[in-house]
Amino acid sequence: MFRKTTLWTIALVLLWANSVFAYNVQLLPFKDEEHDYSREPIYTLSALGIINGYDDRTYRPNVDLSREAFIKLLVMASQLEMTAPKDKLPADVTKDRWSAPYISAALEREWLGGLLDQKGAFLPAQTITRQEVAMLVGRSLLDAEKQEVREKWLSTEWKKERDTRGFKDRDAISEAMQPYVYYAAYRGMMEGDAAGFKPGEPLIRKQAAAVIYRLIDKRISGQKTDFTGYYAILSYPAVQHMNKLSDVILGWSHMEYGGSGAAAKLNTGTTEYRIPNGYEEVLNKADQAGLGKELMVFYNDVNLKEFLKDKPAQTAFIESLLATLHNPAYSFTGVSIDFEGLKEAGSAADFVAFLQNVKKQLGSSYTLSVAVPPIHYYKGYDLAAIGKLADSVILMAYDFTYSASKLPSAPLQLVNDTVQTALQSIPKEKLVLGISKQANQWITTDGVTSSVLKPSIEAVEKRLAMPGVKSQWMMPHFLNQTTFVDDGSTHLIYYEDTQSIAKKVWLAKFYGLKGVSLWHMGHYTASDWKLVGEQAR
Repeated sequence: MFRKTTLWTIALVLLWANSVFAYNVQLLPFKDEEHDYSREPIYTLSALGIINGYDDRTYRPNVDLSREAFIKLLVMASQLEMTAPKDKLPADVTKDRWSAPYISAALEREWLGGLLDQKGAFLPAQTITRQEVAMLVGRSLLDAEKQEVREKWLSTEWKKERDTRGFKDRDAISEAMQPYVYYAAYRGMMEGDAAGFKPGEPLIRKQAAAVIYRLIDKRISGQKTDFTGYYAILSYPAVQHMNKLSDVILGWSHMEYGGSGAAAKLNTGTTEYRIPNGYEEVLNKADQAGLGKELMVFYNDVNLKEFLKDKPAQTAFIESLLATLHNPAYSFTGVSIDFEGLKEAGSAADFVAFLQNVKKQLGSSYTLSVAVPPIHYYKGYDLAAIGKLADSVILMAYDFTYSASKLPSAPLQLVNDTVQTALQSIPKEKLVLGISKQANQWITTDGVTSSVLKPSIEAVEKRLAMPGVKSQWMMPHFLNQTTFVDDGSTHLIYYEDTQSIAKKVWLAKFYGLKGVSLWHMGHYTASDWKLVGEQAR
């Protein structure tokens, strides 16, 4: 019964050839996907982990849905806090039933009115109908409204909506459910057609996905968010967009460290991460926009873990860092530590101790943000400890690229998985979703495929404008997929275009994150900046 009615089975685990770990997410398309209104909702909810397919990699979009399966969808989409089932459960739902926590949460919010019979039974495995779905959705929406809005709707307003809609079969809608059914219709969650609302018809899986996606999208689409821009490496063309940001991180320094016994210091002049000529204009633009201005300190050499045990080198480095911060020519307001490549768990405590020392030396005069990678592979980052001491944590939810499987840098499923993992340790009010504007390209010649390449954004944009190029919105990754043939070779490109960036911004808003960061500003196109301007708080 569970396998026939629920949207949730054990997620498909895909172990890529020669990969050192598996991702417990759905990385391949469903075998029975339908190219209709339900496609984006299904793949979005799948990426969020709200729904899953079956273990044969089908979704079975036209199968009926049970009451308990829809309740789970609604509770997860509403992000209700899940606890052990309360003592109060419907008469026919035991505490050990798989759906009990979700039913309990819905019952606690008084969403189940109209679905319980006279004996207090819920009939969880029974197929859910359209009017039952509309009632549940309407109740959840009204639950989020102010009391006066609820009271006005339930007393008079719903009748106006009923008369306006004029469903031919309105008398077939349960009298007790009507105020909530019509609220769902009023909010655009469900519609009827020329034949009416069809209240008694069963709801199938793809329809359920569409309703739940619409519910989430309505809730968050009007929200704004904060954007942090990384100004680094040829970002000058983007200086005009400073006013769209809430903060800027200036990629103008690199740590120098020669190994145990050697000094460490901040280098702001000789690497690609250096203070540029004309930096004054950049700082002025940031000041005019009222932005925080953190100095990024980058380091990824193999001796990083050695540095984290070298106390004298750390002391020398922090002194060098403070000297730059205190230089009135720059007016930095904080520091962003971007130390990459810590794979061993043994480095985690050393990194936290270093950050604590930096934080202590900065005092209350400067902010501290810390960039962290996904911890599937990089175990040297104690997210909970970092989340406590940093003002912001930049989650670098990208660079998942795997050449042999043609896995691109930032599929939405893996971005979501990374966010969910981080949120187990870091408060959402501190977590910033990092987006890297990049492209991944594979070239196949005579049956042999190259290792992954990273073409420039300019080259990709130029190619997209050429004839003979096929470009499409690729699901389930939610990335632009471009294919073309050139000199007898077949090219495949996955590209973080404006549409895919928008989807990641949507994801950040779904989780209520502090904001989004853009690496790096010089890569973003006019279309991207238009999106940022529309979404910025």
